[in-house]
Amino acid sequence: MQELHDRDCLMTDYRGEPLDEVIEVFTELCGRSVDLAGGLNGTLSKAHSAVGHLAYKETPDEQESAARG
Repeated sequence: MQELHDRDCLMTDYRGEPLDEVIEVFTELCGRSVDLAGGLNGTLSKAHSAVGHLAYKETPDEQESAARG
């Protein structure tokens, strides 16, 4: 990537900042976004478990007995 940057074939939004620093920040932010996405997935799963039965107008107990039935 450094070679592409040196040949002006790769530009960052942080003009003037050293490429290695931009890549370091990008990598850090990507890691944070993975963590946030995982947390969001867990929260949405809990919400779906809590209200998903409403889409079928059944209580969770009715769903369980229908699944066993």
